[in-house]
Amino acid sequence: MTSLLEPGDYGQWVLLIAFQSFCGLFLVNPVDQHIFRQTHAWWDDKTLLLKFTQYNRYISVVSVFISLVVAVWWGLENGKDSVLAYDLAAGLAVGCLVYFGTWSTALFFTLNMLGFRGESIAWALASVVVGLIISTICAFQNPHALSWIFGQIVGNAIGAFGAWRSLVSHGTRTPAPDHPVSFGEFLDFATIRKFCFPLAAATGFMWAQSSGYRFWAGGNWGIAELGILVIGLGVSAQLTAIVESLAMQFLYPFFARQISDAGDISKTSAALSDLMNVLAPVYAIWAGFNAVCASVLLHLLTDSRYHSAVPFVLFGAAIEFARCTTNLWSNTGRAIQQTGGLILPYGIGAAIVAIGSFIIEHFHGELIALAGLLVFAGVATCIAMMIQMQKRLSISVRMPRLVFGISVMFGSFSIAIVAPIEAVSIAQSIAILLVIGVLTLCLIVAVLWRNPALHRLLAAPLRVRSV
Repeated sequence: MTSLLEPGDYGQWVLLIAFQSFCGLFLVNPVDQHIFRQTHAWWDDKTLLLKFTQYNRYISVVSVFISLVVAVWWGLENGKDSVLAYDLAAGLAVGCLVYFGTWSTALFFTLNMLGFRGESIAWALASVVVGLIISTICAFQNPHALSWIFGQIVGNAIGAFGAWRSLVSHGTRTPAPDHPVSFGEFLDFATIRKFCFPLAAATGFMWAQSSGYRFWAGGNWGIAELGILVIGLGVSAQLTAIVESLAMQFLYPFFARQISDAGDISKTSAALSDLMNVLAPVYAIWAGFNAVCASVLLHLLTDSRYHSAVPFVLFGAAIEFARCTTNLWSNTGRAIQQTGGLILPYGIGAAIVAIGSFIIEHFHGELIALAGLLVFAGVATCIAMMIQMQKRLSISVRMPRLVFGISVMFGSFSIAIVAPIEAVSIAQSIAILLVIGVLTLCLIVAVLWRNPALHRLLAAPLRVRSV
């Protein structure tokens, strides 16, 4: 993308994706979390496929809604230069990306949750590869944000269709219940009121903290500068997403089965504690890797127009560690279905970003001040989430491994600031990443080796049943 798109075009893509993330966090995620909690139960009682038909109706409505919002926004942004066809194209592109992106993510995760890992990985890989190839071809012919989005739509559509066919093939081995499933059976009002509404409020604040600032930053410093900021933060975000994806592929299905089968609150607490003790040190070590390799990563992964974003990679590594740790604590609210406790922490983070942005603008601060503000908001959110969740359910944190991981992280940040590692060629960049990458993997293995929490998580059988 950085080779094909100018910073201004990349900044425009960032704003369009912010609309998609709004749908994902505010409108889709609360329903997805409900599905996550019920997947095994619905699969066992043979109603999962029927309930997905109601899920499809919901996603369709959301996609149409965001299409209209984006079309209006695109027209207002372009003012007198606005062309209705382009306005509608922008809206349709984001709407389709929301629809197919939501379905592909949900189906990949569902297949994996039910133990069909090979098919989940195969269709996810196909989606990424096809999307990347088509996006590259389109952006090469017409270097524009919408060109890149078109390729992602095609990739997600292929992945979603293939994953759906795989799920259907497994789900039709035994007939499903001979009656239609209403929307109320899929998502009843009590669940919406007690689980989804509070979670939507929390994730709405999360979006304001993690993505909403982009519209203000683009207007204050310009779209091109926004592109530089987000590419720096995005490098850390994308690399952290690798670790999170692995965690979701290999650990979350076992965790979901444990909390689904938990007969009492103590077993739920134990499962949450194990997940925290396995992943928190890993996230800390990975944040250190991102920080110490900041310059090398940008040199290897981005065009030279974006190499000035090195400081933002460091800020991004800190933001991502805070975000991942916050997510671990927030699992408590979802597991015990008390999502109201998530609102205050994310509300605090959003308020810090909003008030801090006003102060930065008042004193004509630099863009790097905004990055620092995002780190502060992330840490504050994490602390508030920990306090809120501990009030609801006691989570036991094993300190030795966590302290080790955090020590590695702070040591890596110190090296990145005092004696940054740089490379002058692609070969040097690869060599440095290989050396530091192997060292990082050794440190991760060290915190996972003979880890009782990991063994307890993996002991839960997924008990995949044919429907």
